[in-house]
Amino acid sequence: MAFLDHNSMSKKLPTLLMINLHDWLKRLRAFALLICGMAFCFELASADTIQHRWVGDVPIMNGLSIEPELGFAFDSPDGRIVMIFASSTVPSSKIMGFYGSALAQLGWGGGNGNWIRGNEKLVIGAVKTARGPLWRIMLQPN
Repeated sequence: MAFLDHNSMSKKLPTLLMINLHDWLKRLRAFALLICGMAFCFELASADTIQHRWVGDVPIMNGLSIEPELGFAFDSPDGRIVMIFASSTVPSSKIMGFYGSALAQLGWGGGNGNWIRGNEKLVIGAVKTARGPLWRIMLQPN
């Protein structure tokens, strides 16, 4: 009797191929699921949420580029003062809409660039500077 019988091997070959194909498909499904999960997590991480960036307890909208050399923050005897300057190409209606929604969720009252919470006031508006138009976000005692 031969060690390898040609007839028995030819009958087992389709079964072996099916097993290998099944394993390959399982791995492909797992890989596809991993890629989809990573893409979903990336979308969540890049979404416009109020938790993604903060400066001095002020949420910073995606699309605003902070100009760090122009801003400052300090505590005064009357309360804290935070000044943030940012550039953006986002329309002002979208910026004000973001801050109207985000600040309301954080307990601020007001709108149209002026919000109050407790003994603090937050003012947001476009200003002209030597660098060009910028957004000024200012947190100060009320």
